Amino acid sequence: MKLTYRADIDGVRAIAVLAVLFYHADIKSFSGGYVGVDIFFVISGYLITTIILRELDDNEFSLARFYERRIRRIFPALFTILTATLLVSSIFFSANEFQEFGKSLVATTFFSSNILFWTQSGYFEGPSELKPLLHTWSLAVEEQYYIFFPLLLAFLARYLRPRLAFVLTGIAFASFALNLYGINHDPSGAFYLVHMRVWELLIGSILATKIISTKINPFIYNLLGGIGLGMLIAPIFLYTTDTPFPGMAATLPTLGTALVIYSGDENKTVVGRILSFWPLVFIGQISYSLYLLHWPFIVFAKYYAILELKPIEIAIILFAILILSTLSWRFIETPFRQRTFLKRRSIFQFATITMLLIMSIGSIIYLKGGLPNRFSSRQAAITQNTDVQWKNWGKCDLDPDSLPSPLELCAIGANTSKPVFLLWGDSHARALATSVHISASQANKTGVVAYTSGCPPLLGIDREGQKPCGVFNTTIIDYIRDHPNLETIILASRWALSAEGTRYKNEEGKSLILVNAAIGPTETDTNAALFELGLNQTVNTLLAMGRRVVIITQVPEIGYDVPSAFSIAQRTGRDLNKIISPSFNDYLDRNRIVTVAIVSVATNNNVEIVEPSKALCTEEICLVVSGEQPLYRDDDHLSTFGAQYISHIFDPVFEGLR
Repeated sequence: MKLTYRADIDGVRAIAVLAVLFYHADIKSFSGGYVGVDIFFVISGYLITTIILRELDDNEFSLARFYERRIRRIFPALFTILTATLLVSSIFFSANEFQEFGKSLVATTFFSSNILFWTQSGYFEGPSELKPLLHTWSLAVEEQYYIFFPLLLAFLARYLRPRLAFVLTGIAFASFALNLYGINHDPSGAFYLVHMRVWELLIGSILATKIISTKINPFIYNLLGGIGLGMLIAPIFLYTTDTPFPGMAATLPTLGTALVIYSGDENKTVVGRILSFWPLVFIGQISYSLYLLHWPFIVFAKYYAILELKPIEIAIILFAILILSTLSWRFIETPFRQRTFLKRRSIFQFATITMLLIMSIGSIIYLKGGLPNRFSSRQAAITQNTDVQWKNWGKCDLDPDSLPSPLELCAIGANTSKPVFLLWGDSHARALATSVHISASQANKTGVVAYTSGCPPLLGIDREGQKPCGVFNTTIIDYIRDHPNLETIILASRWALSAEGTRYKNEEGKSLILVNAAIGPTETDTNAALFELGLNQTVNTLLAMGRRVVIITQVPEIGYDVPSAFSIAQRTGRDLNKIISPSFNDYLDRNRIVTVAIVSVATNNNVEIVEPSKALCTEEICLVVSGEQPLYRDDDHLSTFGAQYISHIFDPVFEGLR
């Protein structure tokens, strides 16, 4: 029995894909547009389960037919987009970026990109603007679901049909429970991994079992449809990147979608008629190609532009995406979905050969280091040289959840005698370690470095929802107390982020909230107050132990990924310093709270200050490039070259050491 076409579901698809599209285009009103993916999950679960159950009832179900349909539906448009993305990436991307693209190309080919991006969601992975295949994570979740679900459904339908909906509901609740746990313990896993997302697809699957009666008053249908539409639309405009997601927040759009689908089943509701309006239906019909194509198109547009896109540019891009998606739907998707277009055997051969070919190309790109020979030897050397020492200091990153006992710290400097100084901080201590190392080595002084990513050296202060920074900092204080030979303590951190709580300019990421480690969050404590409190506690504790304290002020933040911007600017003949360098006044404004706090603690306690801005900034701007070399490895950490560039500012620190 053929599935009855429902125009209203295409209308829901249109809302979902437009929400995602406008969110990715940085249209501010659509701050929660990412929930469009969750709407898609429910629709997919409903439609696929409905088809399988009808075929099972008619004794027509076969795995071969199921996967043939999936290949006809998914593969043609997907591999066309992958090929196009591959060609553009080979022109635009530096060797490092192209190598990462090769890895994601292989993962996408085998529908495992969600796992790859889960592993890359750490503190220092590249920004999403450099991941043109990032959006394929949702496709991977669906296809992983459909590897096992048809077999499970066939088994349950045969042996437990009366309890089918209850079993699926039990699995959904288990997955939802895992998701709630993941929100607090593995937020990235809760977002990307199938076992923590499957409950959303199962909502649609449960609905397809018809366990809920469809014979109710038409008024109730209209009421449920209206409530459901409101539930799925509201998060698009109300949620933000700071909303804990998925978790409980995802129940609003998913259950709303379920209500809309349920209310429109065998009924003509007001909502159903609205969603069946032909422009929405058309957008829903091209939604798959639109979803596949929109993200790489936006990524490459942003990559080339470097700065934020202007409204007129966004409008042109959206129009181009719409036209190309229509062409993809008409000339690629539609023909392949017809059973008369290639036989089943040919379809499977096409899928196998295409997957192996794309996988081979992606593997070569990755194994060959991003094919640096695409560029001149100088360009290749520059783009591959930003992380040399950064990677070296990476082995010194300490995990607060598993600190060794006794604590072992990496040596820094000359390493010829007993350590006399300690470099302590967060990732900015890691980035500045090369600067300190060069200066200390020249002065023949030895020290150690203690840092953990994301933890400023602020005693008694934690970051809400982050690793236990208070535990780490207390451990370092104990270490200093036990090693009286460490007479000088150098503090380094991204102070401005802690004090302001907000990201800088075009930087990705959530806001940061400081909390008092002793009493937890309060309504009265601001980031600025807690920053000053923590800094004073750190400095006063060190001074009480008779240590000399040196504070490194904030390295200028840029707000744009410098290496990627440098790569495209260099190949298009543009001066990057003129494009993204923050003005010196911008730097001063961003660090106003930090400067007041540091100057206050330094003046009152004879604490020394080292200012990277004196080496990196002129009276007008703070440089991002010098002598055709990027000074930063991302949007706020110095590159190896940048650290070498400012190493001389530390010379006075070590001249006074014994």
